[in-house]
Amino acid sequence: LQRYDSFSSVPSSTSSRKDSQGSNRSLDTITLSGDERDFGRLNVKLCYVSSVEQIWITVLHCKDLSWPPSCGENPRIYVKGILTLPKPVQFKSSAKEGCNDIEFMETFVFAIKLQSLQTVRLVFKIQTQTPRKKTIGECSLALRELSSEESSHWLDISPPSKAPVCHAELQVGTCFQAINRRIQLQILEAQNLPVSSTPLSSNFFVKVGMFSTEGLMYKKKTRLLKSNNGQVKWGEMMIFPVSQAEQGISFLIKLYSRSSVRRKHFLGQIWISSDSSNSEAVEQWKDTIANPEKVVVKWYSIGPS
Repeated sequence: LQRYDSFSSVPSSTSSRKDSQGSNRSLDTITLSGDERDFGRLNVKLCYVSSVEQIWITVLHCKDLSWPPSCGENPRIYVKGILTLPKPVQFKSSAKEGCNDIEFMETFVFAIKLQSLQTVRLVFKIQTQTPRKKTIGECSLALRELSSEESSHWLDISPPSKAPVCHAELQVGTCFQAINRRIQLQILEAQNLPVSSTPLSSNFFVKVGMFSTEGLMYKKKTRLLKSNNGQVKWGEMMIFPVSQAEQGISFLIKLYSRSSVRRKHFLGQIWISSDSSNSEAVEQWKDTIANPEKVVVKWYSIGPS
């Protein structure tokens, strides 16, 4: 891996803007808008230069940033970035005087193959340098759609997590087979799975429960598979009969790891339904029911709640 010196970068008015709001949230977490305003947002730009196999990461600025009183009135603040590869790549911006809107305008360039980057996340930690080092917020985004076209992202900054954060993502497909009155659920693959801290490798599996207004109706689970560089590909299809109005149906999908000593560890879950707290899950469900026989596929960041 090669690190280049950071340099000033002026944002282009013609660059594409992608609103990646919510990209680092679990499907089931309800975040109040007031909380989001309290912690602010981070604006970054991404670009991949295929000819030289380089990722360009530009940290633009933090907006509506706040920090706890223990950090003082004007702490020195910087942004630490982490590419969650098997051997993580880290970088950090220069420190700036804390204020509501901090401009960084710094670009970091790394020579890493695109295939390796598209299966990981880019994590940002907002940290104070003085009066003491402290993480005051964090956010992240997936690099699955990284391309040669520059993209701009606004990321909601969340309060720092005290527990180790799982950045795993799960790809799920759904299809409503109206003639046979059944839902076809596809558990396709997972990325950015946690790496075992011991020589004993972990296996991963997914449990799915279908709920109606009456409660749990059916439950199924995938095979137990080992991960390869933080990835597992199940490609499994599950069939769930539907005998009532589809509006009352919801799916709870849980991801687990299991160590070689057969200890099961819950990593996170997602809900897919018409009243999910995640807008993409609602969109997937509505698209599925409105278009019978159409297979709708989406990626989700999972969380413990």
